[in-house]
Amino acid sequence: MSYTPGLWLFNLSALILTVLITITWQRRNTSSGNAFLFLMFCALIWTLAFSLEIAAQSQELKVLFCKFQFIGITFLPIAWLYLILTYIGNTRPLWNWIVLSIIPATTTLIIWLIPRPNWFWSEPHLVYDIAPFLVMDYDYGFWFYFIHAPYSYLLLFAALYVLIRTIIKIHSIYRYQIIILGVALLLPVITDVFYVLGYSPIQYYNYTPAVFSISCLIIAWALFRYKFLDLLPMARNVVIENMEEGVIVLDLKDRIVDINPSACKITGIAASNIGQPITELSKEIIGSSLNNMINNNTSNIEIKIGSSIERVYDMRRSFIKDRLNQVQGSIVTIRDITEQHSLFKQIQGLAILDDLTGIFNRRYLFEIGQQEINRNKRRRGNIFSIIMMDIDNFKTINDTYGHAVGDQALITLTDRCKNCLRTYDIFGRLGGDEFAFILPDTTLEDAIIVARRVHDHIKQMYITTSQGKIPITASLGVISSQDIDYSDLTFERLLARADEVMFQGKKQGKNQVLSALQNSNFTMDR
Repeated sequence: MSYTPGLWLFNLSALILTVLITITWQRRNTSSGNAFLFLMFCALIWTLAFSLEIAAQSQELKVLFCKFQFIGITFLPIAWLYLILTYIGNTRPLWNWIVLSIIPATTTLIIWLIPRPNWFWSEPHLVYDIAPFLVMDYDYGFWFYFIHAPYSYLLLFAALYVLIRTIIKIHSIYRYQIIILGVALLLPVITDVFYVLGYSPIQYYNYTPAVFSISCLIIAWALFRYKFLDLLPMARNVVIENMEEGVIVLDLKDRIVDINPSACKITGIAASNIGQPITELSKEIIGSSLNNMINNNTSNIEIKIGSSIERVYDMRRSFIKDRLNQVQGSIVTIRDITEQHSLFKQIQGLAILDDLTGIFNRRYLFEIGQQEINRNKRRRGNIFSIIMMDIDNFKTINDTYGHAVGDQALITLTDRCKNCLRTYDIFGRLGGDEFAFILPDTTLEDAIIVARRVHDHIKQMYITTSQGKIPITASLGVISSQDIDYSDLTFERLLARADEVMFQGKKQGKNQVLSALQNSNFTMDR
């Protein structure tokens, strides 16, 4: 072994490849990182073995190191194709790569196991007079020229074709990356073609390993400039520029891979933010919402954006999987559902609200009442109370002054009662002139206080008609969940008991509050 002129070039190439492998090793868990490492290892095997071949001074050693070179050389085209297909998200099943590896594996077996002369080469020999150092003429045979070389170039040009086809379809943001890949692929291919055709600066001397290190440096620059190995433009074909829905494509680390104009408009994120984590952008809008979606393991949430005019959006996250069913990223879609949300609220209101008074209807009162019963049974210490209310002489008002005046009485009474309640108290109309209050976490004594407050507001109430002012009064019955045996406690039973207490108040003269407490009759001014 001895140093020969130009050996430093290949030693430097091997050093560059080693450094790149070390840097890329931390990305080995990503499919694109694995593909790049595979390419680097093949190139390193070729470069190191070629350096040793150059330094070797005997024919036997040069042939031995040449055999090692072809381990890397035969699988390099597959590594290139694997990297490019992985980069664009067109992951192929394992059996495809096994089939593609048949010829490289066969070539390697012929080189190592079949004695010379064989299909691959005849009798390699030293050449002394064409360079200031020993070079080898390996006397390649038909397998090299008609099977190995054409097959290798076929794979390389297939990879180049995929790049050209992709650059036509891909978003302009990614075209720089595709061009970088194309340049990195073409440099060693062109150099090797010239070598095979006999146009190398020094005959029998292949500069491709040194040029290959330049290609690797170009890819490495893309690695740090564009986060080349982490950002996959695999989902661009499903993102349509004029979609009304916002679409954000994320990689496995929740960095933005792609974003369409609608998403930019909705979120304020710019296309120049591609490559940055979503959680660092628009934290008050999308970042925190997406975090909630991920942390709570939900597939969709509803968000509201806007200060002056609020818009409601449905945000959904779905995962992107390759053909091997491995997750490669995710797509967040943001759809404006403001109109649907408004319509839903209206329908929901019609389902639970009384159409005349705007308070809760009978159906919703029973639903909330059952919830309180269930909560009471889960927690024995939980107490709630009910107030039943009925307008005194309401039929007479309707018959004397008409139903319009009766409706006005109901509306006015409702407005007065709402001012007497807490925000979480439930007030609804059972039907006709009957109303009910559900007071969570309220004892009978406190409920009586609320009933008296309501009564005080109602006794000051008048309805103005063409025939003068009509005073309105009401009778109220108060009962607590503790007033009924636990085993018999139902909302229907509780409501019926409150109705009985209220009816007793009417029998005693109307316009009063009566509770279920024995001998406790709170008669108000009539």
